[in-house]
Amino acid sequence: MAKKEKDIPKATIAVLLVLTILVSVVGTWTVLESISSREKQIFYDEIGISQGSVNLNIEKTRDPIPDDASVMLNIEKPN
Repeated sequence: MAKKEKDIPKATIAVLLVLTILVSVVGTWTVLESISSREKQIFYDEIGISQGSVNLNIEKTRDPIPDDASVMLNIEKPN
């Protein structure tokens, strides 16, 4: 006769399921918080606190615009 394997109790499975969900939630929260704080740090480190103004003039042209047109933006420090 073959041996009967014992089943794992339902309470054990429920505890393991709850622990798995908790570890997943805590891990996701930790990763999202670290990404958020790094983005803020990079933003403030690179940009710093400054002022500036931007002017943009859009003019109609009579010539057709090519399909591979591009726009370039240069940021220069004031003298």
